[in-house]
Amino acid sequence: ISSGGEGKPGIFVDGGIHAREWISPATVTYMMREMVENYAAHPEVVDNVDWYFMPLINPDGYEFSHTDNRMWRKTRSTTSIAGCYGADPNRNWDFHWAEGGTSSYPCSEIYTGPVPFSGIEMANVRDAILARASQLRIYLTVHSYGQMLLIP
Repeated sequence: ISSGGEGKPGIFVDGGIHAREWISPATVTYMMREMVENYAAHPEVVDNVDWYFMPLINPDGYEFSHTDNRMWRKTRSTTSIAGCYGADPNRNWDFHWAEGGTSSYPCSEIYTGPVPFSGIEMANVRDAILARASQLRIYLTVHSYGQMLLIP
């Protein structure tokens, strides 16, 4: 979402990285709607920044959490163990990959995947961010499982 022009900083916003966090994609979509339909209420938000949104990173897991397992967290990719699916997309990044708070066991909810960016979901996020890397100043990821604000 942009009002045009060049040289503005960019903000990348994602949602739905964890399948069971249903309100996350809705929250990101609401943010988008506010910027477009209520532009007059806060034009500086759009005029001074270019916004890049990815409201639902993990669509297969999201659908599975609606149809088969409400608490499903991971993606739905196949793994090295029959019957175990997906990787935790939040742990499939290349930065400090497979360190604390992760698992190399494919059946685990916090499975990192076999290698960083092995999931198509996270490879797509990586590519979208790298395509705009020189412009982006902030990356916001919207989760909804706990009542916390996490700041690095």
